Amino acid sequence: MPRPARTSVLAALALTALALTSACSSSPGTTRTVSADGPDLSRVVLKVGDQVKLNQSVLEAAGELDDLPYRLEWASFTAGPPLLEALNAHAIDLGGTGDSPAAFAQASGAKLKVVAVQKGPGTDKVLVTKGSGITDVAGLRGKKVAVAKGSSAHGTLVGLLEKAHLSLSDITPVYLAPPDALSAFGSGKVDAWVVWNPYAAIGLTQAGGRQVADGTGISSGQSFVLASDRTLADPGKTAAARDYVSRLARANAWANDHPEVWVPKYASLTGLPTSVAQTTFESSKGTYVPLDDDVAARQQALIERFRGAGLIKGSPKAADFFDDRFDADVLAAQPSPAVTG
Repeated sequence: MPRPARTSVLAALALTALALTSACSSSPGTTRTVSADGPDLSRVVLKVGDQVKLNQSVLEAAGELDDLPYRLEWASFTAGPPLLEALNAHAIDLGGTGDSPAAFAQASGAKLKVVAVQKGPGTDKVLVTKGSGITDVAGLRGKKVAVAKGSSAHGTLVGLLEKAHLSLSDITPVYLAPPDALSAFGSGKVDAWVVWNPYAAIGLTQAGGRQVADGTGISSGQSFVLASDRTLADPGKTAAARDYVSRLARANAWANDHPEVWVPKYASLTGLPTSVAQTTFESSKGTYVPLDDDVAARQQALIERFRGAGLIKGSPKAADFFDDRFDADVLAAQPSPAVTG
């Protein structure tokens, strides 16, 4: 099958990035409740932020959206920072991001909490343009590097530069959302691009990119589900969020073993090539774990990295941004106990 043109990929990404595009995932019953004494979820609408339909596709593929007792509406975003802006503005009730957006949101005083965490390999990669003489991170000195500000890739970039004895002042950061960065990268307007999948896979297969580094040993490998304080103060929304997070953990565990179902579902929902969907699956496999001391320590290390780079002021404590009320539900939803470490 011939590869789609880069313009068609950009169009697909633009369509999947239309924030606050609602889609009812089920028709709730009229009397269904969480328990005999719990809130009536048939009256609850849970608005969930997703990035390029990653969580929606996992839940759909696993059949976890077939019997919802509440109404679920999706809002798709290209990256974590705008998703958390929408969450803080109460446009959505909860959503998933990487580690860096949560760090910046906490530092800014956002009224949000991390309610679940998935540990995985991390997908951030450093790509250079076709024909570039850059072979490693040190070669980025004096170059234009595209990255989404406040994203997980931003944290990876700062960490990689630090490891190479460089800083952001040694490069020219070009802060662009992933679709815009893809265009700039493909046209040679930037020398390098730090980004995660599926965008990294698109940059490699559709824009002639070449990988020179990744976040191994730098990235925390953590991605979060966050809810607004207002959501967590509402009994009905909280009950729906608890159910959603449990389903997501269960669906994720199922999808890890069923790529033959998830990959075509993701490709279909996003309009992305199957090869890109496959690469995204391979780099995003992970396990939901409790919000324990190890999770807090990894996030605190990221916060300190940003503080050292002058990007975060004050002294935020990662654990203060955690709400572990769903931990037991997340563990119970998975086929075997999650192992931390």
